[in-house]
Amino acid sequence: MSKPTELELLADLEKISYQNRYHCKTTYDVFCHAADEYSTDIAIAEHVTACRDELAKELTFSGLAKKLNQTANLFKSLSLERTDVVSILLPNLTETHLSIWASQAVGIANPINSLLQVEHIVEILNEVKAKVLVTVSLDDATELGQKVHEIIQRVPSLKHLLLLNNSDAKISNKNITITDFNAAILTQDSDRLAHSSQPKGDDIAMYFHTGGTTGRPKIAKLSHTNISFVVQVYAGFNSYHGKSAVLNALPLFHVFGVIAASLSMFIVGRTVVIMTPDGFRNPNTVKNWWYFVNKYQVCWFPTVPTIMSVLLRQPEEDINLSCFEHAGSGSAPLPIELKNAFQQRFNCSVSNGYGMTESSCLIARVLPGYSVNGVAVGNGIPYTRVIAAHVIDNKISRTCAPDEPGIILVKGPNIFQGYLNASDNDVAWVEGDWFNTGDLGVINALGHIQLTGRAKDLIIRGGHNIDPQIIEDALMAHPAVIQSVAIGQPDVHSGEIPIAYVVVKDMLQTTSAELLAHCQEHISERAAIPKRIEILDSIPLTAVGKVFKPLLRNKATEFSVNAMFKTHGVSAQVESEFDPEKGQVVHIQLSNMQDKQKVANLLIAFPVLVNYTTL
Repeated sequence: MSKPTELELLADLEKISYQNRYHCKTTYDVFCHAADEYSTDIAIAEHVTACRDELAKELTFSGLAKKLNQTANLFKSLSLERTDVVSILLPNLTETHLSIWASQAVGIANPINSLLQVEHIVEILNEVKAKVLVTVSLDDATELGQKVHEIIQRVPSLKHLLLLNNSDAKISNKNITITDFNAAILTQDSDRLAHSSQPKGDDIAMYFHTGGTTGRPKIAKLSHTNISFVVQVYAGFNSYHGKSAVLNALPLFHVFGVIAASLSMFIVGRTVVIMTPDGFRNPNTVKNWWYFVNKYQVCWFPTVPTIMSVLLRQPEEDINLSCFEHAGSGSAPLPIELKNAFQQRFNCSVSNGYGMTESSCLIARVLPGYSVNGVAVGNGIPYTRVIAAHVIDNKISRTCAPDEPGIILVKGPNIFQGYLNASDNDVAWVEGDWFNTGDLGVINALGHIQLTGRAKDLIIRGGHNIDPQIIEDALMAHPAVIQSVAIGQPDVHSGEIPIAYVVVKDMLQTTSAELLAHCQEHISERAAIPKRIEILDSIPLTAVGKVFKPLLRNKATEFSVNAMFKTHGVSAQVESEFDPEKGQVVHIQLSNMQDKQKVANLLIAFPVLVNYTTL
């Protein structure tokens, strides 16, 4: 009997409704299930330093469930209601998991990147009207402690502060209580919540900040159904990995780290190894990564292209990696050269998935036992519909034929409940229930999706979404600037970095350095401050007078590649073009074809397609 195609397999799966196939309806159900099925197994192994001789702090599934109940009861003791918000400003810790999942059990969780500038954090907290904040401390000798002091003064909705350290600190705001998080949860009941107190599937579980703000944050609302559905789909995809532990160094304020790399592991009794509070930003995490892969006999781990590139550059050690078979890449486009090099060196398979905050982390994935060409991201997950379409005025003018480029639209149980601010929803939906991803792509006859670019203008820097309008508005506020355009420049380490092209009144009177200093002063989102600003005579326009960004992206790509070649002594001519089916393509004419391998190594993590010719 012949093997069914992916589309046939998906159709067969969907003969049973997802409501009947997946028994966990909320994130709280996940932990109840795990405590019942895997009571004495280790749920979390936490490494603070990732030194090789470090003993992990461990917590069983039974212990985790009890602590979650205690934390949930602590939140209830603070008069937290179902629609109240707990904002979480923590690095990767066991307490971060307790805060995220327990707050969903009785209210709404709002994890936030603590590295954001305080202005941005304050905006998020005010947008969600945070009632409780969980954070490390009030120590004003630390950057985070300084931020918390400012938050206390500028977030009027905040009533309770839960601290991991120095909870005896004093504040001038008498309307806010201070509580020692770990001491307080020990005083609470650890029994399972009464059924009447447990969340329902259509309750909002999380408020995720999606980045890319234009004056205020954009907050995505994810329901318990959204998250628990994706968790069970993802766990099913990974079932062939067995009970193998998972190293997780992805941030717990991001859907990839919290949903795919954590909750999807907990539901099937797999140990999540926390690789330091700082994740991949801790040098030990990468330095000792393969040691811990062997220590925990890791079969599969989630990662991102930039980290794959860093792991490739680590010196070889005499470590038995026969346990390691698979890597799952996400958050950014995966260059084909990087995928092939990683597979070859570590004798593993690498698959690339596709998702975003608004899809509860997952839209598409390569199905187990199947393969795709190049860097396609696989098929839309079960029970969802993904199409490429031509869209005019938020209506589908037509659905694209196989292999025809279009805007990727998706609908299904994974798609979020809209943005917190109603005005953000105006252009998010096409014909009511299709979510407009803003991504361009093609879908072949097998249903394989390949992303080719973005219709929306977001710059994605290391998984952090940046709206170019933030940069453009800041530059236009400078009295010397006539026109400004911000775009993402391809970057080996971050996928993209923000840069800007400007036209000024007098090129002799205004410098790029002056404009960069202006941006540093007027852009609150640190990640959005452009890495460079180039002054042009004019900005390229279309026939109807709109900015023609593809030419600027070509220019930025050529700049980035040429700068890298200059640093490494490579002589070549570089020309970039945007192909609607292939994405950004770089044509490289080498003076000496013997440099081809050197160039290939330099560009291995570069998010472009490379063609080589000889001068």
